[in-house]
Amino acid sequence: MRALILALPLLTACVLHAKAPLFPEAAAVPLLGDKPVTFAVYDLKDGAWVANADPTVTLQPVGRHYEMPDPSQDDPARVDSYAFVPLPDGLFVVQMVTGGEADYGIASWTGSELRASPLDCARLKTSLKTNDLVTFGNGDCALSDVSPPPAAAFAMLAPRAGPPTLRFVRR
Repeated sequence: MRALILALPLLTACVLHAKAPLFPEAAAVPLLGDKPVTFAVYDLKDGAWVANADPTVTLQPVGRHYEMPDPSQDDPARVDSYAFVPLPDGLFVVQMVTGGEADYGIASWTGSELRASPLDCARLKTSLKTNDLVTFGNGDCALSDVSPPPAAAFAMLAPRAGPPTLRFVRR
């Protein structure tokens, strides 16, 4: 099972998706530092933080992003890649890339704790007043072809992400 940031919600919900990453490496910041970092993982359940089935994850810095082997894959060389792109108000877009495709969420970082909210398609569909930013189809969603550049679009989507549902505490 994937165990970081957006991966857990992906198992139960559809999140904003792209067939190729929307942000280049240069747009990301090494948010978590330049050394491997291990987190205790918690899910929000009935208003309380509960330890996740995968209690810890370790991320390895590689350039401006982080990598973690994906234990759900048969190929041990396959990794999930996580990039953090700054937004206003101390928020970050989380770009999770696996198999060349990307999924997205919004996160905040205190220096010791990362809290993440997936950009859930169902939530976006009910909270957006127009479909200018996101297109919906077959239970999935993506930025529309007419949306502003990705950084501006995500800044507009961030308030619609909802409260964090994942918590990662540095160990």
